[in-house]
Amino acid sequence: MFWDKWIPKKYFVKAEVCALEVCYNDEGTKYHCTTLRSKNNKLEIVQTNSYEDSLVLPETITKNKIPVVIILNGKGIIIKKITLAENLEEDFKEIIKQNLPAIQIDDFYAQIFKQSDNSAFISLCRKEQVNNIITDLKNKKYDLATVLIGAPAVIGLQPLWSNFNSIETSIHLIELTNGVLDTISTQESTIPKTVKIDDLSFGSEYTLGFACGLSYLMQRPVAENNSEVLSQLVIKHIEKNKFRFLVISAVIIAFVSAVVNVLFYTSYFDKNNKLETELSVYQGKYEQINQLLSDYQKNKGLIENAGVLNRNKLSEYADKIGKTLPDEVVLSDLYFNPKKDDDENADSLVKFQNKVLILKGNCSKSFIVNEWINVLKMQNFIKAISLEKFIYNNQGMLPNFEIKLTTD
Repeated sequence: MFWDKWIPKKYFVKAEVCALEVCYNDEGTKYHCTTLRSKNNKLEIVQTNSYEDSLVLPETITKNKIPVVIILNGKGIIIKKITLAENLEEDFKEIIKQNLPAIQIDDFYAQIFKQSDNSAFISLCRKEQVNNIITDLKNKKYDLATVLIGAPAVIGLQPLWSNFNSIETSIHLIELTNGVLDTISTQESTIPKTVKIDDLSFGSEYTLGFACGLSYLMQRPVAENNSEVLSQLVIKHIEKNKFRFLVISAVIIAFVSAVVNVLFYTSYFDKNNKLETELSVYQGKYEQINQLLSDYQKNKGLIENAGVLNRNKLSEYADKIGKTLPDEVVLSDLYFNPKKDDDENADSLVKFQNKVLILKGNCSKSFIVNEWINVLKMQNFIKAISLEKFIYNNQGMLPNFEIKLTTD
């Protein structure tokens, strides 16, 4: 699939593996189980167990879904050493036909274990014998990773056997020459011996299991199969691990996305609450401003007609008029921007006379009023002036004259 290149190769296999050697002999069947773990690039033996006749692997194998590597050994296994042609890729079936012409290959599962010196070992086992153990383990819900046939599977130990001339397994003696597997012979003694590799030690009955478990953890295929059945076991196991990695990655991505979303939503929710609070405060102020604008629009005509918005210096004009006031004249009223008399439009807004002053007062001598008017005409801020009313016979304190001024 296209996503395979994005998956680190170390996730193609699991970090722990159970290698099960199924050893057939005249007395029955023995099972040697070796569980290995790779932790922080360090190999360790988790546990070793042996069983006779009945196979019951530790509960941790099924509980933790630890993959199982099967090694078939002993009675019924045919092993032959061969030499391959140099720089020539030979067909699997042709190799079997040349080296084992009497074998009906369709009745057997065959594997070839190739080495760097062009030597190889062919291992064969009847299909019925292999299928029985595969079916038994699948029925018990074990995760099968691969099936290897015969003692040549010890080649999986090659990265660690540089200091050895021979290695013992459960029923074979493996002799090494120049770092490659040379001969495989049956041991006369059945007493297990201890094998030490670096800081690890185990019984010789677990050698094949250790070698096959090591090849699984290091992802070093040691055998080629003649059957799709055995090859598909390996492929399906790898694909299952890839899918498991993708599922875990998807869950992690979903979880991280959810956490980020929660944090973002919480931050957004707090900001939104704060913003709504501020908006509610400003909404009240906004409504007050709108009310003021509405009131202003309603009274705009009245305010403008009253001359409040004009820049006339009415107070200054009043002071200048007061300085010209004769002693014989007594002012009783002074109107700035007086209201217009408009009886026809009684229901309309009140209108005012802009830049107009009305002076009312008392004076018994008309010539004094006239002289005062002449003085006012000389003021540069007065645009026009007229005597609107003068009464000679004044009754009481009522004003007997009225002067109208128009300013700039």
